[in-house]
Amino acid sequence: MTCPLLRGTQVKYCGSAAIRKLIPIAPAGGRDEKCYSAAHATCAEYRSKAAEPVADGRCPFLCESRMQYCAAAVRRLAPYSESAPSRCGSSSFRYCDQYQTMAPPGLPGEAVDGLPLPGRLSYSANHVWLDVTEDGVCHAGIDAFLARVLGRIDRLSYVWEKGRHCPAAVLTAAGQDFEVVFPNPMLLTGCNLYLRSNPARLAVEPYTAGWLFEGVPLEETRNNLRTGAAAREWMEREQRRISEFLQQPAEGSRPYAADGGQFAEGVARQVPPERRRALFHEFFSPLASQTGQW
Repeated sequence: MTCPLLRGTQVKYCGSAAIRKLIPIAPAGGRDEKCYSAAHATCAEYRSKAAEPVADGRCPFLCESRMQYCAAAVRRLAPYSESAPSRCGSSSFRYCDQYQTMAPPGLPGEAVDGLPLPGRLSYSANHVWLDVTEDGVCHAGIDAFLARVLGRIDRLSYVWEKGRHCPAAVLTAAGQDFEVVFPNPMLLTGCNLYLRSNPARLAVEPYTAGWLFEGVPLEETRNNLRTGAAAREWMEREQRRISEFLQQPAEGSRPYAADGGQFAEGVARQVPPERRRALFHEFFSPLASQTGQW
């Protein structure tokens, strides 16, 4: 599956020029210039190379090629041979910034008590999502529940960027480091390095621009993950659990529940450090994934 914003065009260029200038060929033709006739013999570039003439009279240095470009960006032409390994040529286009700016909104109703929960994703018990596309590529990141708990994220670093691992990242919020680990191994091929300069996007857009890891799924990558109705029921339980957890704050701390009973955004900044560690261990550590909250 390719990106719907990917376009193709035919271009021409001079194979003898020092700088290759790609000129799109108009659909109506555009082949009446001197390069396509015997008049090319008057071209200074042609005369300087003294090339052998061709039978149809066109310049022997004239080249044509099929190129592609993104309809949402400033036009930058790329050879068709680059389409296969690029994000544009697979279902990974869903995680491209250009596509996200023009994509339709998500399906209605994909939320639990106000927190987004996209139905196409799978979720681990420690609140990391996984998306495996039909092209055999996977992406992972934190869910909206964890993003709301952390609120503003000040810094991000990756434990690994390549190789066979359980992908992990260290998020810094409220002056404390939190290690987020996807509990199953995958063949990690890349990370969202843009987040290192703008980690705020991780909390604001956790399911799109805030993705963390990209890779190839292994046999065990999807073990013990929740999907569909099971994921919704689990998220409802998690919201009740955290409400109960926060109803017993340390003495002198601020209230944690927002209007309507939902915990306040950035609640990790409002609880004392020792309570914050207990909160993270209970809901978001790899141990939470191992014990499971089914």
